Amino acid sequence: ALYGMLEYSAVKLFPRRMKNVSIKLHLKHYDYEGEAMIEEGTKIKNPRNFKIIIDPYRMEKDDWGRELAYSEWVSKILRTLGHEMVHIKQYIMGELTFKRGALSWKSEKVGWMSEDEYYCSPHEVEAYGKEKWLQLGYTAVWNEIESRQGNKLQIL
Repeated sequence: ALYGMLEYSAVKLFPRRMKNVSIKLHLKHYDYEGEAMIEEGTKIKNPRNFKIIIDPYRMEKDDWGRELAYSEWVSKILRTLGHEMVHIKQYIMGELTFKRGALSWKSEKVGWMSEDEYYCSPHEVEAYGKEKWLQLGYTAVWNEIESRQGNKLQIL
């Protein structure tokens, strides 16, 4: 399901630029639920090699500490993957750049932020806005395939 979500998101977000893009997906314990980054050793200008880290262990509970059901957990992972794919799109389109050790959005340096500033920053507004759209779209495709094959696993 995860690699299907990667492909689905790429088709939706950057269909004309998919050919020369490499995205490595890592599932492991991490400081955040997810992060998209330019792969080490990749030229910073016009990057095409990326890494996404997803920490599935951080997603076992919701914001109120309730343990998620399996299908809810899978949906949260897919939504997070969609979020990180939006950041990959932003890197590919040159909207989000990383120069001289600093992150910039459309040539404006993005510094350390408060939580309030983080959620209002343009690159995060786009990512949070599109993550659910990508997750719902992919889930509909997944569920259609599963039902045609007579499988019972449905993702919310």
